Amino acid sequence: MMILAFGAAGNFAGSVIPALAARGARVRAFVRKPEQAELVRRHGATEVAIGDLRDRAALDAALKDVGAVFYIAPAFIPAEADVGKKVVEAAIDAGVRRFVFSAVIHPVLSDLVNHVAKAPVEEAILSSGLEYTFLHPARYFQNHAAFWPKVVKEGMLAEPWSSGTRFSLVDYRDVAEVAAIALTEDRLLFGTFARLGILTVSTSLR
Repeated sequence: MMILAFGAAGNFAGSVIPALAARGARVRAFVRKPEQAELVRRHGATEVAIGDLRDRAALDAALKDVGAVFYIAPAFIPAEADVGKKVVEAAIDAGVRRFVFSAVIHPVLSDLVNHVAKAPVEEAILSSGLEYTFLHPARYFQNHAAFWPKVVKEGMLAEPWSSGTRFSLVDYRDVAEVAAIALTEDRLLFGTFARLGILTVSTSLR
């Protein structure tokens, strides 16, 4: 079965390709720029599809002969919900059987634009007839990478919320491993998995 991985050249979805390749899966990586093709091939992609998520012709070409899809939306893409729903529609029309959606923890938080935009996509998947798995990871450790040298230099990790706020962090490589399981096995079908840190995953999969 060919698996199509969207966002394949990104910092997060890029972790899914090695996880799938380690399981012997055939992966078609969807990237936006031709120069990203070599990167995803090095990560283990069998094939590369180049295009824009908003281009239906590019979606149709990428989805040809695909049995399963891994989808994560680009961060803060305009009209994110509409883009996601069109990806689901294209997957249905292409005869895709399984759809794994990497969303975000608490997609019902209407005050957070990048959270609430995930809910309509989940609704489209739920009513699609596709096999599905929803991943609701917590905030990524990888988000600290851009400013980590400053943290080391100043000895302070500052966050834009109250020090009394509780939240979890997850390494997206753990999320990628769960995604690979969901795409290649049946044990996570029709499930929603939150946080997805190592301890959460080990508990959820028993």
